[in-house]
Amino acid sequence: LCAPATTDYYVNDKQGDPLLVVTAEANAGMVKMLLALAPDIRAIVGKRRRPTIVFDRGGWSPTLFAQLLDLDFDVLTYRKGRIDAVARRLFRLHRARIEGRDLEYRLHDKRVLLLKGQLRLRQVTRLCGDGHQTTILTSRFDLKAAEVAYRMFERWRQENFFKYMRDEFAIDALAEHTVEPDDPTRTVPNPARRD
Repeated sequence: LCAPATTDYYVNDKQGDPLLVVTAEANAGMVKMLLALAPDIRAIVGKRRRPTIVFDRGGWSPTLFAQLLDLDFDVLTYRKGRIDAVARRLFRLHRARIEGRDLEYRLHDKRVLLLKGQLRLRQVTRLCGDGHQTTILTSRFDLKAAEVAYRMFERWRQENFFKYMRDEFAIDALAEHTVEPDDPTRTVPNPARRD
């Protein structure tokens, strides 16, 4: 069943707290929406600060990265696509204390070129204990590798915030304040009997 719908794009701060939400037509796509959100984000943070936009693979687009960099934003995201594994011997143990937490990551840090050499980014790859490698791309050359990894993996604060708000405060039900009448003749199966 196809029906009109909307997609919400939430912008959060470094701690995962919400700054603003934009409701767009369904499937507008994060790549399209990040550029549309840039002026609103800039209005909130001011012209002197250079925000880092942290997002998942849904926003993957080297062209978008270049456009955001031109607008004085930095990017931090997972690398999408087939990537050759980094040899285990090239990973180094990185330790850091960030936000009161002691962290350890096995990381490989290198520079990469995208868009036929026109876009220079940093690639930080994390090696997990089971051998899995997670590759992160960023324009932040000023951060330590451990902080790049920490910021990417702490992105889950946003999802956790909204899961909590959905579960505990029915945030999805707050989208509008209208009341829709129910059909009193509608049959509703008894879950106990159905089981």
